Amino acid sequence: MSVEIMKPLKAYAVEPQNEMPPEILPLNGTDVWGLDGAARQALGLLTAGEGPGERLFAMADYLVTFCTPFDRSQPFPDALLLNGTALALCGYLCEGHHPEAELWRLTGAARLATEAHNQRAALEIKMLADCILAVCQMADEKNLPILSDLITLRERMWGRLLDHSRAERIHVSESDFPAYLTNPLPVEQIGSHMRNRAWQERARFPEYLQEYDLEDADRTCENLLTLRAHMLVRHQFGSDIDWHLRLFDDKESTVSLGGMRFLQYLVGAHIKTGKDKYAEHAARILWSFYNGSPIPNHRQLVGPWRTLEVGSRQWRVWLDVVGYLGKTDAFDDATHAMIARSRLEHMRYALAYCGGPNNWYQVEASGLAVTSMCLPEVRLSDAYLRIALRRLKWINSFAYYNDGFQFELSHGYHLFPTSGILSVVHVANARGVALPDDFVNLVEKAHEMYLYAGLPNRMLPTFNDCSAVIIDPTPLLRVAAETFDRSDLLWGGTKGASGTHPDHTSHAWPDAGLYLMRSTWQEDAQYLHFDGAPWGAAHQHEDKLNFVLYANGRPLINDPNIYAYSATELTHYFKSSRSHNVVMVDGRGQARRFRPEARLTTKGRNEWVSSDTFDFVSSEYLEGFAPDPYPDRGQANDIDLSITHRRAIFYIKGAYWVLCDIIHGDGIHQLEQLFHIAPLQTGDEKEPFRAGNVDISPEAIVTRDAGLGNLAILPVDTDSVTVRKQKGETSPAVGWHGVLGEYPAWDITLETHQTLPARLDAVLFPLTADETKYPKVERLVSDVNTTAFRISGPDFEDTFILCEEGTGPVTVGDIVFEGRALMLRHHPEHKIMSVDGKSIVVDGNELPLS
Repeated sequence: MSVEIMKPLKAYAVEPQNEMPPEILPLNGTDVWGLDGAARQALGLLTAGEGPGERLFAMADYLVTFCTPFDRSQPFPDALLLNGTALALCGYLCEGHHPEAELWRLTGAARLATEAHNQRAALEIKMLADCILAVCQMADEKNLPILSDLITLRERMWGRLLDHSRAERIHVSESDFPAYLTNPLPVEQIGSHMRNRAWQERARFPEYLQEYDLEDADRTCENLLTLRAHMLVRHQFGSDIDWHLRLFDDKESTVSLGGMRFLQYLVGAHIKTGKDKYAEHAARILWSFYNGSPIPNHRQLVGPWRTLEVGSRQWRVWLDVVGYLGKTDAFDDATHAMIARSRLEHMRYALAYCGGPNNWYQVEASGLAVTSMCLPEVRLSDAYLRIALRRLKWINSFAYYNDGFQFELSHGYHLFPTSGILSVVHVANARGVALPDDFVNLVEKAHEMYLYAGLPNRMLPTFNDCSAVIIDPTPLLRVAAETFDRSDLLWGGTKGASGTHPDHTSHAWPDAGLYLMRSTWQEDAQYLHFDGAPWGAAHQHEDKLNFVLYANGRPLINDPNIYAYSATELTHYFKSSRSHNVVMVDGRGQARRFRPEARLTTKGRNEWVSSDTFDFVSSEYLEGFAPDPYPDRGQANDIDLSITHRRAIFYIKGAYWVLCDIIHGDGIHQLEQLFHIAPLQTGDEKEPFRAGNVDISPEAIVTRDAGLGNLAILPVDTDSVTVRKQKGETSPAVGWHGVLGEYPAWDITLETHQTLPARLDAVLFPLTADETKYPKVERLVSDVNTTAFRISGPDFEDTFILCEEGTGPVTVGDIVFEGRALMLRHHPEHKIMSVDGKSIVVDGNELPLS
């Protein structure tokens, strides 16, 4: 009879492969083991009469683990529908033959129901109708539970009322919960058991990682909640919280509610004061969530059960709430029992649904892994953990470059999933659970970014969409140091108070294409972070060849970041080339968004040379320029691929930087070289940033902030350049900073009209607080192959030469040089710094090259 039930599904099946499914989903979605191929193979097995056994078990395990494509543009609209159908049927057929069959049944039915809801459950959609009817009839034949949504869908589509006595839900009731335990306990004993598990305090994160804001905690106790997901907004709720609230038509408000970060402030306040009210309100909020946002049977795209927040609140917020407040009077047995039930619901939901192949997937899988380890009493908790780790192996295989940088190429978004996978290691250590070595090694490697990329003040830079707030990663470094026994990470995590400082200053992430120049590890160090990276997997800005610069105790050139995701002119500005330290051509910005391959790879050469005395980096932008009108952001057919930009930066450690741009193409074009002057941080909560003072002329752009370090930007060619400064402008937006709000900040534009190829070179010279004089710059050579100029200060004289590859020997005054780059210091002492130097002759004398 079972084969007859599934007979209509033969139309959607394919001949199955002889081999077993691979460990992880292939990156090529057209592969026979892609989402669509695997689902159709499974239907091929089922409709051919395959019974319970190793082959069907392996297929079901593969289907339950993977339900999102590597590339969301892959044209397989029916893949998840067929996946859910095949998985549910595997569950029904394997009931009594495999302990995980119940997971397959429920998970498959939930995916099927979600697709049916999305397609409006129309009977004329034959594939949908065939799938629903086959699963429902199989449940009837086996006399097994069936998801309530499928019964309702069957009623609507075929127009008759049905028996609901076998209906099951993702929700787990209080009376049913003991049946999910390996060793069932009476309902009245569950809360006490959960409350007294000793490892829960070991699983919480250390006190130094908690957030302490008593004012915010007191507001939270009044249900005046601060929403912090790419916004800083307070909203006054009444006696209860509306978990579905959407402010300003901005989904980030529901994201912030679902993430429950405000609970962490209650944890911190309780640690600091010991006051019961903070624990009491934390318990009220958890009960409010449990009662006010019951878990749905189908996927919720926006709201409290959006999959990203399902994962994120589990691997951090709830872990610390239970770990720190779980023994208080407010967290009584009923509350602990409720938390256990809700955790199981989170596991069941996270098993059924995944976000896209980005930080969502990493965060969701981390949440599933952590929650499974927090409920070892639950039957099949090991299966949930195995599936979560298999998912993490898949996503991490391409979501981290080999150098440890996360593929969104944003320091802030690197932190988000990296904190999630650290939680997996942290809880596993607390529970004594062994994890795969390659996973643990990756987590350790990913944490090195915080150490090497941190600004001299230890904060993270703000490349791409980063964070609406300033990020201090030092507590995370300290946790990683303790987790992996790393003395250098401890040094970073304690800001030099303990541990051993790193064995090098400048650092490269060559696979990611990010490069860091640093003079020392002191807070007054010189620092330049350069972006030669791809477009990134998400949260991208049109800003390849961008950089940030910090010296003498303050940021001087910055990336303005982004504050909010709402569709406004400023949000558009923050994403565009105009808000970054790049070059625009004829008013056009970079256009990587139109090139699908740019998501993980970039065109052009990257170079990196680092030594004790100098650093050198170079990269190219070869992916076209396009208009960038708000809000449509241009059209793919508007891209001009005939113009390219190559940028090189040479750094004399402890002294200054040389920036060299060459723009290739034909004809006369308007060129705009952009610099974004970092605003001053005021310490005022109402207005945390203000634009400083800057003087501009074609000869020098100089910040003039009394008592602070400053910067002189010295263009090499001044005759044909005009300079303008703008801040706080709209229509179009120009001159803004996007941290802790949107604040005016100086955008500096050097504009020229030149025949291409053309060079735009400048010296970036940091000034100490009491220093007002800066060097003179004199052009020596400028052609398509070579740029050279002299930099003369009060106590030094340097000659810089940069050659394109294959140029051969060049003569600059009394210097003959062959190589890529040369910095020759004439006095106070003779010093040679070269990149790929082959020979140098000065005044007829050949000198040794370093």
